[in-house]
Amino acid sequence: MRLAAILAGVLLAACGGNVRTTEPVQYDLGNLAAKVTEAWSGSRIPIASVDVQAASWLSGPGMHFRLAYAEPLRRQSYAESRWAAPPADLLERFLRRRIVFGQPDFSGAGCRLKLVLDEFEQRFDDPQGSKMVLEVRALLRPMRGAEILSKRAFLVQKLAPEAVARGGAAAARDAVQTLADELGGWLDEIAREKPAILERCRS
Repeated sequence: MRLAAILAGVLLAACGGNVRTTEPVQYDLGNLAAKVTEAWSGSRIPIASVDVQAASWLSGPGMHFRLAYAEPLRRQSYAESRWAAPPADLLERFLRRRIVFGQPDFSGAGCRLKLVLDEFEQRFDDPQGSKMVLEVRALLRPMRGAEILSKRAFLVQKLAPEAVARGGAAAARDAVQTLADELGGWLDEIAREKPAILERCRS
């Protein structure tokens, strides 16, 4: 019995030595205050809310990458790095601050902007270089109802300054900022070319 207890203790100690004691590094989109405080001028479509939904494979906080030069069909995640929240949550938080609360005459009225996040990964085209790939589908809907007033797909790619998770996070920040600018341009275009939608969102 005593020998068995000693052996069990040795096994537990060995297993304990393999347990990871350090937490994964967590990344977010950084301090985007400078962008958030930029008021949206012009005759853009008034937006009351922004909602971001993600594809099922992006529902968790994993930082995804793809070695396109070696295994183009394999999606992988960094073992030692994570997003501070699922990508859809990070994107939604930023876009709400930028688009909704960045409107100089925000009154709570307007249309709803729904985004479907299809891709958010660091893609390596070779071992030394990578880029962040951000793909979304944007749907403009009235305050009530499921009617689609306008829609557009967006693809944003930004080179990463480093071929590691930290570089991917920096490129993600740049990609999200660019996406916000492109969404603003799209809403401007709608306001110019489809006045009926503009008036409907204002009413």
